[in-house]
Amino acid sequence: MRIIAMLVLSITMFWCSDAVADCVGRKVDVGGYALWMQSRGDGTPTVVFESGGGEDSSEWSNIERVIRERAKVRTVVYDRAGLGKSDPNPRPYRIEDEGTALRRALDRCDIHGPIILVAHSYGGFISEILASEDKQVKGLVLVDANIPSFFDDKEAAVIKARYEPQADALKRDKPDVARVLIPVVQAYPATARHMRDVHIPLNIPIVDITAEHTWVDAPDELAAMRRAHSEFVAASPNRVAIFAEGSGHYVSRDRPEIVIDAVLHLISEIHEQKSVVKR
Repeated sequence: MRIIAMLVLSITMFWCSDAVADCVGRKVDVGGYALWMQSRGDGTPTVVFESGGGEDSSEWSNIERVIRERAKVRTVVYDRAGLGKSDPNPRPYRIEDEGTALRRALDRCDIHGPIILVAHSYGGFISEILASEDKQVKGLVLVDANIPSFFDDKEAAVIKARYEPQADALKRDKPDVARVLIPVVQAYPATARHMRDVHIPLNIPIVDITAEHTWVDAPDELAAMRRAHSEFVAASPNRVAIFAEGSGHYVSRDRPEIVIDAVLHLISEIHEQKSVVKR
């Protein structure tokens, strides 16, 4: 019995030590492949940054450090499957696997709530999936991010038709990115259908930042996108809209102060909520 008890203790210690392993720049297994994670700082909430389509964690290099140092919180950046230092996902692409992989990676790094997600562009989909499923998510900052209601079947087909012809050029110029983005584009109709069934709890505070010069420019598409964002914010008093005047799609580069202020605002809001609960 003593031997069995020691064996159980050893196994438990192994898994626990793995779960709390130092994630300051390391790859963690998420089920057959590994994601590169970088967690820095301490203090709550934890701010997790989600990059746009085809971008790795370096997208947030001018934002992450400022948030961590000014708010005295823990920050997390990571590379999605196949990007940056992360392994590719060997299975056929599904948007829901992106959310599952992030949740597993956070668990392996012993990162729990409260969590604020900061998401750009396509990364909005992954953050919205996590926010809909994980009660540890206490706030979102969407940075010119995808809103599911905009991506009806027609829009998904338009995106697929727009980007598929660029596949050969992408394979030639950026083969590593092509291996990631081509499956994402091909799966867009299925992704759009899945995302329309994703519902973020209305009590989660959200700052929805939209860029003046976003990634669509056709008048009808732009009007539909603006309408989708407006309806999204209007659905809850806990959602706030911010218009990034003069900014292109990469707001973190063009108007970083807008993103920083939005994240700091949510951090303060969560601190205030915790203070009220303690009273």
